[in-house]
Amino acid sequence: PVYRLIKEWRLALPLHPEFRTLPMVWYVPPLSPANPAVDAAGPTAGIDSLRIPVRYLANLLTAGDEEPVRLALKRLAALRAYMRSVRIGQTADTPVLDAVGLGTRMAEDMYRLLALAYHSERFVLPTVGRSDETSSYIEQGSCGYPR
Repeated sequence: PVYRLIKEWRLALPLHPEFRTLPMVWYVPPLSPANPAVDAAGPTAGIDSLRIPVRYLANLLTAGDEEPVRLALKRLAALRAYMRSVRIGQTADTPVLDAVGLGTRMAEDMYRLLALAYHSERFVLPTVGRSDETSSYIEQGSCGYPR
C-alpha cells in the first residue's frame, strides 16, 4: 500500500527531507471537513482556505515546496467530490478527476485503501525468518567485530 500512496498516487509525503536522510515515515496531508460554502466554488478551489495552511504543510513535509502538497490535497478533494457524487446517486463527476490526473479506477482504488481497507491491507508486517531453532540467548554475543 505504501508504494501506491507514494509513487503511483503521489499522496504520501515524507517528513521534511534534510541532511540526505531517507524517510521511513510518510504522511498524507489532512483535508479540512467538507464545507458547503467552499465546495460551491468547486472541490479543489478551497485548497488555499483550509484550516491548516498549505505553506505550513509544505514547510513541514516538502522543505517549502508547495506544489506536491497542493497536488495531494487537490487529489484528495477531487476524490471526496467524486465519491460523494457516486454515493448520492448523481452521475459520476469524472471531470473533477480528470482535472487532477486521476481515472475512475484509480479513484476507486484510492477510496478502497484510504476508507474501506481491511487490517491486512493497511498494515504489512514482515514475517520473521527463522532458519534454525537455536535460542537467541545462546547466539547473543557470538556475532560482532573480532578482537
